[in-house]
Amino acid sequence: LKKTIKVWSRRDNKLKGDCRVPGRYIRLLQSPGVINGHNTNLEADDTNWAVSDPGSVICHVDKPYFKNQSKEPAMAICIENNDIFTRFNEIAAQVENCP
Repeated sequence: LKKTIKVWSRRDNKLKGDCRVPGRYIRLLQSPGVINGHNTNLEADDTNWAVSDPGSVICHVDKPYFKNQSKEPAMAICIENNDIFTRFNEIAAQVENCP
């Protein structure tokens, strides 16, 4: 994706968001967070996903956002669907500030 993405994934303390290239930011979602009035956190959730900003693309990723996995093969399945994107984008509204 050549867009800004908002990422929900377990992560280490080494990798941070990246806002150096305008229009191609990596924004990390806040944890803990609130989803439909329910509290959640990354430790309680094994999923790894990202949404495009702007756009209507949601991607499921098979690896967490860890620095030691940055050179390992990984797979992402991306879907462009407004209905699915809208649900995930509501969650993705809670992003951390850029470092």
